[in-house]
Amino acid sequence: MTPASTTTLTCADGRNFDLLNPSPDDVSFHVICEHLAKANRYCGATPGQVYSVAQHSVLCAKAALLGTGSREVAAYLLCHDMHEAYLGDDTTPKKRALAAIMGSFGVLAGQVADSFARLVDRIDVAIHYRAGLAWPPSPDMLATIHRWDRQLLSTEWRDLMVCPQPYPFEFPSIPDVVVPHQRWDIAAREMMQLCRELLPGCAA
Repeated sequence: MTPASTTTLTCADGRNFDLLNPSPDDVSFHVICEHLAKANRYCGATPGQVYSVAQHSVLCAKAALLGTGSREVAAYLLCHDMHEAYLGDDTTPKKRALAAIMGSFGVLAGQVADSFARLVDRIDVAIHYRAGLAWPPSPDMLATIHRWDRQLLSTEWRDLMVCPQPYPFEFPSIPDVVVPHQRWDIAAREMMQLCRELLPGCAA
């Protein structure tokens, strides 16, 4: 197990995960599923119910599997937000607000933004290596991941929110997908089962 450091996150299983130097050996899909099942999507703004990043990831993977028939596409969709298990979920409005503030940093703005992108990428490398998936995905795969992620955004907003979309979501909702809500432990188990089914490197 990775020794503790000042950049170590202590996970739900008590193991250490060094955010600065992530190792595939320290990636646990059980931990990822539990963390994401407890992480509220939309910063908890779904009125009257809980909807987690784990549920979003599972729906993305299942919708893509039905829509494309590709287990590889579904596997990448299942993994596309897994870094948030270690870094937390940053909403799109928050990212845009930070980008606007960073714009005032002048020549440093790009370096600040690049620092966070590099941190996310290090963790994605470790996760996808452990999952048995190539990183980075091909440009075509990245475009496919983006499309299904945005379609789920539209679908979630349709089923969970009580107000119009605050800005165009780029892709339409999926007619035959209904967004559920469930307890975190059920969401974690469902995501873990899908990890076993879709990820070549995920051991039972």
